[in-house]
Amino acid sequence: MPKTTLFIGSSTAAKSQAKAVVAKLSSPTLDFVPWRDAFTAGRTLLEDLDNIRNDVDGAVLLFSPEAEATVRGNIVHTPNLNVLFEFGYFYGHFGKQKTAMLKYGDFYMPSDFGGYIHIFGSTFFKRSASVAVGKRTEKEFGRWLAAF
Repeated sequence: MPKTTLFIGSSTAAKSQAKAVVAKLSSPTLDFVPWRDAFTAGRTLLEDLDNIRNDVDGAVLLFSPEAEATVRGNIVHTPNLNVLFEFGYFYGHFGKQKTAMLKYGDFYMPSDFGGYIHIFGSTFFKRSASVAVGKRTEKEFGRWLAAF
């Protein structure tokens, strides 16, 4: 059976959650390339992403609350900007079917992101910690992967 390789990106604060996702979802037919193992000191983000995209079949980006911002007078939490950038980069390369958002925590997301593939992790998120990957997440991830 062919092996699928996915890039998984997250913020540093969500690195533990990304590790938990990789540990739970990896299989003999599915491998992950975590961002922390893929980026090289001394190269730019774009150089590394250009190299990574040739070695993977798709990307899943773990979105979590990272920073505070004021939107229309309200203080909200927003995802990490590098993760947003990586999502756009891989979406531009792989398209909608092979790029997914994995959501952990509660954060503001512009309505323009409503049509993209979302995999729900948990409404709970704590920096530098992880929660168990639930059955719903596993099921939604499997459904997304089956559409490859």
